[in-house]
Amino acid sequence: MKRGVIYFSLIIILFFFITNCAPLKKPEVVIKEKKYDLVIKNGRIIDGTGNPWFKADIGIKGKRIVKIGRISEKEAFRVIDAKDLYVTPGFIDIHTHCDRKISEHPEVKNYIYQGVTTIIGGNCGGHPFPLRELFEKLEKKGIALNFGCLVGHNTIRRKVMGLKMKQPTKEEMEEMKRLVDMEMRAGALGLSTGLAYMPGVYSKTDELVELASVVAKYGGIYASHIRNQGKRITDAIEEAIEIGEKNGIPVQISHIKLANDAVWGEIWRITKPVLEARKRGVEVTLDQYPYTATSSGFSSSFPSWCLEGGHEEFLKRLEDPEKYEKIKQGIIKRRLTSTKGINKLKTIYIARCKSNPEFEGKNLEEILLMLGKDPIVENGAELIIEIQKRGGAQGVFFQMDEKDVEEIMKLPFNMIASDGAVQEMGIGVPHPRNYGTYPRVLGRYVREKKIISLHEAIRKMTSLPAQTLRIRDRGLIREGMYADITIFDFKKIMDKATFKKPHQYAEGIIYVIVNGQPIIEKGKYNGKLPGMIIYGPGKK
Repeated sequence: MKRGVIYFSLIIILFFFITNCAPLKKPEVVIKEKKYDLVIKNGRIIDGTGNPWFKADIGIKGKRIVKIGRISEKEAFRVIDAKDLYVTPGFIDIHTHCDRKISEHPEVKNYIYQGVTTIIGGNCGGHPFPLRELFEKLEKKGIALNFGCLVGHNTIRRKVMGLKMKQPTKEEMEEMKRLVDMEMRAGALGLSTGLAYMPGVYSKTDELVELASVVAKYGGIYASHIRNQGKRITDAIEEAIEIGEKNGIPVQISHIKLANDAVWGEIWRITKPVLEARKRGVEVTLDQYPYTATSSGFSSSFPSWCLEGGHEEFLKRLEDPEKYEKIKQGIIKRRLTSTKGINKLKTIYIARCKSNPEFEGKNLEEILLMLGKDPIVENGAELIIEIQKRGGAQGVFFQMDEKDVEEIMKLPFNMIASDGAVQEMGIGVPHPRNYGTYPRVLGRYVREKKIISLHEAIRKMTSLPAQTLRIRDRGLIREGMYADITIFDFKKIMDKATFKKPHQYAEGIIYVIVNGQPIIEKGKYNGKLPGMIIYGPGKK
């Protein structure tokens, strides 16, 4: 009886416990909202205006800078300590050819390791057509940095007229204008020309003025690889100015240089027309890469008439002994003659040659000796012709004087740009500008040679290209701007790429932030693709 009472009592107690005690819950993880996703502390800020550095913290929320001042670490999800480092706007490269391979290599490593956060393609008259398809592909796939593009005159002319050495008919002009308009509405930033290349070399000024009128309607710019960078450079600059002035649009002269030893030291050939135009109220700017060598296809070494109609027509002309000799002498005059007794065969290197990869990294003299031929200019010209017959090559041409590079860099309306492209590590022997342009300026020309100040160099890499392109929310460290930021060690920053060994990333870039997200962290790429398309004002 007692045992039964005990059992019954236990059952009543158990029932009471079950019905009156709440089940145990797992403790909830409460994430307190923070004011900032990322804060950069203790850095020396160079804001891009040209002003000296100052100390402050930078608060980032989402894609934008939301505060500059004193910020507590407790207010941020993540903190970057930039003590003893310089914090600047991300570098904007106004002149690249990255449009050619950016969809294949959206990480664009050879640029992000330089501190570049925005690249502009479509230069020298060439762009991927139609632009809308490229933009859609990149937005779907993702890109590491920001990308904008110009519409290329050569691309448009070739599409409508092929490689004809004639002026457009009324119908052809209207079709070219229609295509330029279409590309501007797709988001192009302006019109570019490559007047030393096919088929732009066949165009006249009036044609370009009329095509630029389409760009003017949308508020775009005119950027030009001008017709001549030697004895006739002043005339070539004046032509570019005329095209912009008649349309009331900014004029951007691409990769400015004195690329003929006959005019070395004569900087006035550049400054005179630019200063006169700016005095009249024409907005003219320049860009420059910090090297004494150019890089282009071997086709630029040939008289333009011999390339009309394409490669098959070129081969036919070579079969005519009289035309062959004329072409040969044209190459000697254009590429292999020096007023200062320079051996030009030693100054021209092969960067990429599919038909003869064994030529890559060698100069013309080395190749001639390798082939058992005398290293004389006549044989050099014939070698260039033979290479072009087999499909051409990308060359590196030492044509400029170091003193001119330094003097041009000082011009206040001149900015830094690479004229490079997307590179695959170890492929070919490309110009080192593809890997080293921006660190080279900061390390060699600012820190070591003191050609320009650090804050002026940053202005030339950031706010000046943004201003020229009318990109109003990048290029400065300001509250409300997109958080494109480069952080570097000024004591260590330096390019490593050389003409013999170009495939080397620079040193000294510690962090690179694109649209609020770090992509370079402690000097290493993290695989993120936070870049955006930079659309022009005509985007529909």
